Amino acid sequence: MRLLIGLFMGFVTLWGIDGYNGKSLIVTLPSPSGIISMNDLNISVLSHPYDRTKGIVILPIDYYTPSGEVNLTWVSPGKIIPLSVNVLNAPYPTETLSVDPEKVSPPPEMLERIATEKAQAEAIYGHFTPIRYWNSPFIKPLDTFITSEYGSARTYNGSLKSYHGGVDFRARTPIPILAANDGIVVLAQERYYSGGTIIIDHGEGLYTCYFHLSRFDVNVGDYVKQAQPIALSGASGRITGPHLHFGMMVHGIQADPLDLISQIDNLFPKESDEPLTLR
Repeated sequence: MRLLIGLFMGFVTLWGIDGYNGKSLIVTLPSPSGIISMNDLNISVLSHPYDRTKGIVILPIDYYTPSGEVNLTWVSPGKIIPLSVNVLNAPYPTETLSVDPEKVSPPPEMLERIATEKAQAEAIYGHFTPIRYWNSPFIKPLDTFITSEYGSARTYNGSLKSYHGGVDFRARTPIPILAANDGIVVLAQERYYSGGTIIIDHGEGLYTCYFHLSRFDVNVGDYVKQAQPIALSGASGRITGPHLHFGMMVHGIQADPLDLISQIDNLFPKESDEPLTLR
């Protein structure tokens, strides 16, 4: 048993695990079993999407996580292994924006709606679907110029301060928005802040979000395929101009979507890689 634990520890130690605030971290493990305990979360170890002899765990690191070491524990049949992630501060930019004043200081009659929509979103993101709908790398929902990066520290109308929980793609005229991967539509609704909104559940705690849409081409409950048109871009909700806001949620926590897409892509072999037998 000591030899086995030593081999597992050696495998993990080789990673020298570093993470950044606001950027979820995918770690490959030598076994697709068990859970990772991280702060108040128990995160399931998932099967690797290409090599099923291995496991992966997607560790959500909140934007407001301070720098320093975060202790984790991998609990799997026959072993309990301590791990750690060294959280670093990402160099996020800053932005100053002017929007409709009612989107910063909502009128009293809108407060109940805003609270209801917030609770609804939290319930969706907090649900863990024990099915993986995707089996290939994720794609961008739109291939245009990025007008605002994830994590930007934002000041609205000189007062409200927050951070940007997604990536904004330029879309000056309504153009088709594509599903980033296979999944189930769990929300298609006009909302106060995010305007026309679609959320897709990709299974195992992973969701993609599409905001400020002008038209829905799918309904709640629809199964969508990667690259399927799901909507048209627009200028609804709290905006400075027409664009698509694209976000990703991991176990209820916002993640840098392009960074996470890149990490998922790295789980699959490239054309130049040696072929790997799928077991």
